[in-house]
Amino acid sequence: MKFRSFIRPLAIAAGLLLVLGLGLLGRLTLNTPLYLIERGGQAQPLALQFVPKQSPVVASVLVRPDRLASLWEYLTAPRLRQETRHDQELIEQALLANTGLNYSRDIQPWLGEEVTAAMVTPDLDQDSTNGTNPGYLVALACNDSLAAQAALELYWQNRAIAGDALTFEDFSGNRLIYAQRSAPRSAQAETASLATALVANRYVLAANHPDVLRQALTAAQSTDLNLQSDRRYKAALGELPSQRVGLLALNLPMVSQWLNPDRNFAEALVELGDFGTADDQVSWALMSWQLSREGLVGHTALLAAQGHRLHPQRARATDWDNIVPYLPGDLAVTAIGSDLITLGQRINPLLALASSTGEGRFPLAKLIDGALGQGATALLETGVDQVYGVGLGTAETGVPDWLVVAPRNETLVAALDAMTALAQGQGLGVGSLDLRGTPAIAWTRLALPKRGSQPLQVVAEVAGLHAQVDQYEALAASPTTLDAVIHPAAVPRQRPAWWSQVAQVPGPSTGYVHVDWPQIQADLAARLPRWRLWSTATQPALKHLRQITLVSGDRSDAIQLGSILVQLSNQS
Repeated sequence: MKFRSFIRPLAIAAGLLLVLGLGLLGRLTLNTPLYLIERGGQAQPLALQFVPKQSPVVASVLVRPDRLASLWEYLTAPRLRQETRHDQELIEQALLANTGLNYSRDIQPWLGEEVTAAMVTPDLDQDSTNGTNPGYLVALACNDSLAAQAALELYWQNRAIAGDALTFEDFSGNRLIYAQRSAPRSAQAETASLATALVANRYVLAANHPDVLRQALTAAQSTDLNLQSDRRYKAALGELPSQRVGLLALNLPMVSQWLNPDRNFAEALVELGDFGTADDQVSWALMSWQLSREGLVGHTALLAAQGHRLHPQRARATDWDNIVPYLPGDLAVTAIGSDLITLGQRINPLLALASSTGEGRFPLAKLIDGALGQGATALLETGVDQVYGVGLGTAETGVPDWLVVAPRNETLVAALDAMTALAQGQGLGVGSLDLRGTPAIAWTRLALPKRGSQPLQVVAEVAGLHAQVDQYEALAASPTTLDAVIHPAAVPRQRPAWWSQVAQVPGPSTGYVHVDWPQIQADLAARLPRWRLWSTATQPALKHLRQITLVSGDRSDAIQLGSILVQLSNQS
């Protein structure tokens, strides 16, 4: 097996969860007897005993993959079944690339109800000067040890016939088998060895290096070393629903180190925990995934970093429905909440993961301050003391568009006056504008056209606008966005299509962040080179991803709860 076939296991596990949801669009009814939808799969991943607790990423699929494939195909409209079979074939090819193994013939007869994949370490030799070589582990539950042993023997026989020298090693009472293909010195990073072991006739372990297997077997012998016995895992699991088809655990500082190996590990820990105060720090997350009609629902638990406490907050019933219709449905990112100051603080830990420089921050403040002057965002935050809606969009100029909607009151009016004074101090002009019958205020900057023209003409570039819309004040970067708020396409106003999904999460919330995936995936690939590799490996599933909605819930001094709604489409 080539090394590149083993860089995908975590992506494949996540892909299986995503692909399963494709057939749930339109044919699932409340009376569906299929147990995976009603009850989920296996309650917990038992193979976590082999996963070292410091592992950056761990993903478990808690049902046999062929059961997922059968359900997916059964629930898919007949005209789309050929496409779903093709996607299943692509996933199997990626998982078993160059092994000579066939899933239905060699694996399905002995595979149990769990597949757990983990990145054990971002770099096997912990030496960043020679590049990074992550250590991967896959644990497969085994129902028939004889069939599993036969499959392993067949695989290694094929490797021996291909000319690989096999190594047999006894370690902690288990037989490890591994081989390394000969290669030029310059290509060593591409030729790491594959290692396997059949453990207690219950699990088949496979890794891209024998050291990973040794770490896995050592972890299983000590409750202090493995994730299954870790206090963080137990605390988070107890807060999440028991019905699930998968689990995903993230060690946030370690994930940041892997995504951005040039950054200092200690700095990454501080940035990921920076929620705006010295106390609010998180460092570990657990997500429990279940099926829904539209795709998947993930219930999340973020744990405070050791030695730190979170500021408790109880979710209260808020009338979000009144402000939602004032947010255009075509925004790339939409956020709704009741405390604008904490919006960036809540999202920054996730953005820090994606930043190669450690400067990942929610871009609203940068955009508003850049347009109107340093401090404009702080003034706006003091004025928005109630429910708010924020939007970010794409623009033809390449500069992101922005939108803020909030109830109009004396505090907000005073903040807008202060923002106007700040803008004037930066040399911007302030004037009235009739926007198709609605009076608006525009902050403008005089400039010459970027493209030369004769004779030269001075033009007014819009830095921002604001206008009263019913009982709300709307601020936007462009006349087009503000006009979409003032003059909606449908009368009466309609809520964005994605808003209906939030009903899947019962109870009150402290806020929502919605992402339109097709609009941001290109930017994600440009910011994260590693993402291009993962997106290629998971393309059979990611091409169906449409919407992601984050729902914030209760927060105690130790755990922040929330949900993730993933909307999938069965259209290419």
